[in-house]
Amino acid sequence: MSVAWPRPHWQAGDDRSLLLWFVFGAFPRQLPIDGAAWRTRGLPVAGEIGRYGRRELERWPGYPLAGALGDLLREDDAALVARAAAAPEGFVIRAEPADAPDLDALRDGIGLVSALMAAGGVAVVDPQLLMAFDAQAWHARFFARPEFDVRDHVLMLCDADEQTPGRLHVHTRGLRKFARPDLDVRRVPAVARDGAGELLQRLAQWQALGGCLHAGQTVQAGDVSLSAMPGGHPGDPAFNNTHVAFDWP
Repeated sequence: MSVAWPRPHWQAGDDRSLLLWFVFGAFPRQLPIDGAAWRTRGLPVAGEIGRYGRRELERWPGYPLAGALGDLLREDDAALVARAAAAPEGFVIRAEPADAPDLDALRDGIGLVSALMAAGGVAVVDPQLLMAFDAQAWHARFFARPEFDVRDHVLMLCDADEQTPGRLHVHTRGLRKFARPDLDVRRVPAVARDGAGELLQRLAQWQALGGCLHAGQTVQAGDVSLSAMPGGHPGDPAFNNTHVAFDWP
């Protein structure tokens, strides 16, 4: 089978990808999926899918409509979260495929979620993006274009740097889907915010397409040289992933 989403910069890494979605709705008992129509081969390799009633799903570890994530989702769209919480059932799709020279497992997962949303889904939550989507928003962002675009899958965030008053903290979230660490530029001057964001956009694209950053590797943000410092752990709530840090001089 030909590769649909190749990774032209691929170097084998040590980590596995993490794909995780919660799909809420009311679905027919029999749910055949046309793989060709939805651009999916089905459940990604090293994956599992479970169908649960509402009460059972509410007891699921990491249930996304509760806790800090639930609060964040309600701030963004309380009506959508209410519809998800009232849905009679839901699917949990989780896969941890090995690092690979293509992104077709991700494409398969997106197609599977898209088919479920078309078959009765009212909301899908992507905990790695800290976002919920209705059927129209999901389709527009993830399925309408068949081509891969890293901006669909990775968040770019900017916060005040708590360790350096007056500076910013520019970072990503979502690169665990690609078996790659997230990116974290600390101590960024306000005037350099756009430059730091452009750097991370470029590095996120390169990593998603298979590139690997190594300790001490130097990258350029305009005239500024930054040195890569890998660290962190998958349980870090700021990233849900390991990360590579860069300190702005």
